[in-house]
Amino acid sequence: MLDIGRKLQNLREAHGMSQRALARRAGISNTLVSLIEKGKTCPFIASLKKILDSFPVELSDFFVPRPDAPPRTGVPRK
Repeated sequence: MLDIGRKLQNLREAHGMSQRALARRAGISNTLVSLIEKGKTCPFIASLKKILDSFPVELSDFFVPRPDAPPRTGVPRK
């Protein structure tokens, strides 16, 4: 399962951006960015698109697993 919050946090930090700066750029609240990164809420696609527009990342690319990502563990879903 994709951890949207962790992936977003890694992307933000890789670009040297604070949560507040990302929120300002995306036109959303920094509280929402924080909640997403902590896994306390799952963003609507429209909100995630606004966030990802702040980076050189397409929405579809965000959901593609990286080749260097650790393997998933657990029981596969049917």
